Amino acid sequence: MRTCAYERERDKNLKFGVEERKTEVAKEKRPWLKSFTVSYLVNSCGLSLESAKSKSRFVKLSSSERPDSVLTLLKNSGFTNEQIIRVVKSFPTILIVNPETVLLPKLMFFRSIGLSSSDTAKLISNCPTTLSLSLTNRLIPCYDSLKSILGEQENVLKCLRRGYWIFTLDTTKYLATRLSLCRDLGVRDQSIKALVQNGPLVFFCSERKFNEVLNRVRDFGFDPKKMYFIHAMLVFFHVSEFTVEHKFGLYQQYGWSKDDCVAAFMRFPNCVKISDGKITGTMDYLVNNVGLPPGAIAMQPFVLGLSLEKRIKPRNMVISELLAKGLVTKEDLNYFQILKIKDCVFADKFVLKFQQVSALQSCL
Repeated sequence: MRTCAYERERDKNLKFGVEERKTEVAKEKRPWLKSFTVSYLVNSCGLSLESAKSKSRFVKLSSSERPDSVLTLLKNSGFTNEQIIRVVKSFPTILIVNPETVLLPKLMFFRSIGLSSSDTAKLISNCPTTLSLSLTNRLIPCYDSLKSILGEQENVLKCLRRGYWIFTLDTTKYLATRLSLCRDLGVRDQSIKALVQNGPLVFFCSERKFNEVLNRVRDFGFDPKKMYFIHAMLVFFHVSEFTVEHKFGLYQQYGWSKDDCVAAFMRFPNCVKISDGKITGTMDYLVNNVGLPPGAIAMQPFVLGLSLEKRIKPRNMVISELLAKGLVTKEDLNYFQILKIKDCVFADKFVLKFQQVSALQSCL
């Protein structure tokens, strides 16, 4: 009995010894593998040592053949070193995929839809996981769904340049539900097109956020059939109710009533996105220096989006000099129109014209 017990204990110890040795061998191999991976990430991919150690948990490299071919493909496709570093840091397993069968077809697809090599590199470096998506099941259907609403290829490209992450979404599903919701409210297709193209972040946001923005715009009184409805959505997506009230308070300090604030916002929703400093600087100059009635500014709020130093002040100085010389009268001037016209038109009408008059007078 003692002998049997002894033999069982001996066999157990031997078995444990074999397993322990296997574990030791595995541990011996792993540091070498990890060491090579870290070394490659640092020396070939440009990662810092700390970052390389962190990313080595997600990818194990046993040789440089496959990752070298991946890096070569990216470099030949227009990726800068900084972009490659960003891609590898965000998506380290890209180093072990087959570049010819997995990566190249996707890069060629992006080029085929009109994205330049620099556009493609920017898209991938901003959202590296795009390369992990299926070409036939995600990338192509995404592009097709966008094109179905935006029409021209250039419009799709504008949308993609504003939202490189769009390919990661199930756009077919998003488009169907959002289009239905907007159309039920009376939003015109042209307005929806503008929202998708210019504000993909808004159109493809979460359902909760999208409904919140829609409700705020509707509650404010915007007509869904007007393009301003979309402009307001773009603003409300970024601006909270508290901020809107804060901006209204600034305008009221310069003589606007609450109705003036609402009227200005309805005409120029971006008036609540302007910085506090620009609001106070522009309103102070227009009201106290130029002498415009606050209510008149509320009816022409586009002036709030103009540069005070590059547009408003220089033009006002020209007009003031013409008034002082008696070359024009206030009755003949529409100040808001003067600020709205293009530089070339303003120069022809108020600078070159009177330079010629002055030249003729000096000759007499």
